Amino acid sequence: MNTRIFIITLALTAGFFFSSCEKDDEVDKPVITIHELGEGDTHGNDHTATIGGELHMDIDILAEGKISTVQVIIHHEGEGHKDFQDEEWEIDTTYTKFSGLINTTFHEHLEIDTTAEAGDYHFDFIVTDMEGNQSSADAELLLKEE
Repeated sequence: MNTRIFIITLALTAGFFFSSCEKDDEVDKPVITIHELGEGDTHGNDHTATIGGELHMDIDILAEGKISTVQVIIHHEGEGHKDFQDEEWEIDTTYTKFSGLINTTFHEHLEIDTTAEAGDYHFDFIVTDMEGNQSSADAELLLKEE
């Protein structure tokens, strides 16, 4: 009888040990922190960029599952992502140069085309890791004329 109790106790303990270890294998989604978003020449953080100029982006990324892609989407405020066949200006750029990194500072400058209209835009920043986890951060962006 004592042998049965010992075997059952051992089996339950082993089951608990292995089930708790499986949860440790889960990888958290990437963490995104936008530090600066603004004029390219001044490295500002006023969420404003000039048409014909550059948008400065300084964003920290921490991805336990290693970064796969970083995507930047800019579109008119209140409108969803559209096909590039539409006449309105927008940006949808995917960066792969950060692939394989666990953490990095995304410091990039994006050219704002002269065909863009002044007004309110929506900025989406999406990070996908190699485990398939995805996180996003967004901000309002004002494009102004020179």
